[in-house]
Amino acid sequence: MVALRGLVEDLVVDARRLGIVARELADNALYHSGQGGGWCVVGQSEDHIVVTIRDDGMGIHASMRNAYQEIDEGSAIRAAFAGGVTSETGPVRGLVMVIAYTETGADLLLETGGLAFVGIDGTGQLLGKSTQHVQGVTAMLTVPLVTQQQVLHG
Repeated sequence: MVALRGLVEDLVVDARRLGIVARELADNALYHSGQGGGWCVVGQSEDHIVVTIRDDGMGIHASMRNAYQEIDEGSAIRAAFAGGVTSETGPVRGLVMVIAYTETGADLLLETGGLAFVGIDGTGQLLGKSTQHVQGVTAMLTVPLVTQQQVLHG
């Protein structure tokens, strides 16, 4: 993720924080998926950087099922982003930081277990059905590029 920060240093408002958030999502793919891996792709359009991190693990709901046996899929996603919950592999706290990052103008789309969750302007909302059934978790951060006007008025 240090390489990511170097790639986007002059392109986004807070490249350091983007690196931290991307690392948190990658750590979740490594440590909470139950599979120990995933992949990350960074792309750039004319006005955005898109960071996509995916794992083919058990998903958020299954990861939390032993600690919270009565929780449903939607409640598990909401709880993970609210913080202070535990998965099979330990505490889940960093997703609160991911939502907070959306206050910078970034957008988050997270899909898991057939549901989609969106983070915008520092808040998150469960949308319901995903456009696809994702095995594991796919998280996509869309981060606006710094405009010339932002550079000048900084």
